[in-house]
Amino acid sequence: MRTKQVRPEKKEFEYELMITKEHDDMLEKNYVKFEFVTTKEFMNFQYKVVVYEKVDMAKNKIEFNVEGLSAPILSLSQSGIASYIYKLYDYNSKEYELVLFNHEKRKNLYKFKVMKHNIKILKAPASNKFIKVNID
Repeated sequence: MRTKQVRPEKKEFEYELMITKEHDDMLEKNYVKFEFVTTKEFMNFQYKVVVYEKVDMAKNKIEFNVEGLSAPILSLSQSGIASYIYKLYDYNSKEYELVLFNHEKRKNLYKFKVMKHNIKILKAPASNKFIKVNID
């Protein structure tokens, strides 16, 4: 008799992006934090999310290309989610275009506005999203 193989449940999104306003006490500056995390928790290694960023402040455009996962350099076993953090300093309180790509060349276009005390999403794709975007 064979044992039934258990597969993890399929998640709607592979990644989540949390956009928050933070303060750097060392630099005494505010910044917008973009934190990419996997929705899946890894048991053997704590991977890193590989993201390439392109920021054009003159056009108020921020692009992130989410390539996938990278294995840790150290061989110490540690569980947890994979993550990547980008800090945007010297931003203005205005509207920005956020373009997210993934390794399958899918593209998600968002518009968000940085205000004095918070961030607000103005436009999000209606379908074909590969990443869940949250604002705190």
